[in-house]
Amino acid sequence: MIDTKKVFNKLIRDIEDASPNLRKALKEISPISIFLNIKGHEDVFITINGNNSDISFQKCDYSFEIRASLTDLMKVMISGQLNKNLIFGDAEIAIVLFNAIFKSNIDLIYLVDKYFGSLPAVFTYTLMNNVFSSSDEQNDKGYVKIRKRLRGIAIRLDRLEALKVL
Repeated sequence: MIDTKKVFNKLIRDIEDASPNLRKALKEISPISIFLNIKGHEDVFITINGNNSDISFQKCDYSFEIRASLTDLMKVMISGQLNKNLIFGDAEIAIVLFNAIFKSNIDLIYLVDKYFGSLPAVFTYTLMNNVFSSSDEQNDKGYVKIRKRLRGIAIRLDRLEALKVL
């Protein structure tokens, strides 16, 4: 039988290795107990408390509850913005924890390489670069459009000033 507590503690340590900032933040705010109530899935109870962290399916006391669907959780992970309607209980601790996670700059490539190998890590690296660069290109298109309009206005102003001088 797999010892989930041991595996979860190793995962937490690896995540902390991938982001030293997260290690400091977790030390400051632990112990934290979370109840994940994911629609259509079994309830998950997570405790983060240094080397005594645990994940289980057996009910225990918790600081806050997250009631959401998988879609809601993916939106939070992708956008980096926490929907406060998903949190029940001590929302302040939840917000501090999520801010610590989002601002910690976890090296995802390191974790993928460590757990899945170098080929998936290269694939993840390429995927992340494409995702982040595509949004930059869209922003750049808007920026270029604005610059073009400003240049047109500047040319018209120059022409008006030249007419005024004549």
